[in-house]
Amino acid sequence: MPDGVILADKPAGITSHDVVAAVRRRLGRGVKVGHAGTLDPFATGLLLVLVGRGTRAQRFLMELPKTYETEARFGATSTTGDPEGEIV
Repeated sequence: MPDGVILADKPAGITSHDVVAAVRRRLGRGVKVGHAGTLDPFATGLLLVLVGRGTRAQRFLMELPKTYETEARFGATSTTGDPEGEIV
C-alpha cells in the first residue's frame, strides 16, 4: 500500500474533494486518501494529498504557514465576496 504526500497542482473549476476522489480511484479502494487544507473551486494552487500512513501527518501540515495571492478589482464588489458572485 502506498504511503506519503502527493503535491497536486489543483486547477480552477474543481474542488479539493474532486482531486482526492481522482487519487482514490487511481490507487484503489483499500487506500486511505485525504488532504491537508481545502482550496475553493475557483482557486488554483498546491494541494497536499495525503495517502495511507501519510494521512497521519495532516495535523502537522495544517499548522504550517501558508501564502495566498489574489487579484482585486478596486470599486467592484460581488454579492458573495468571491469571484462566483454577481459583481455589483
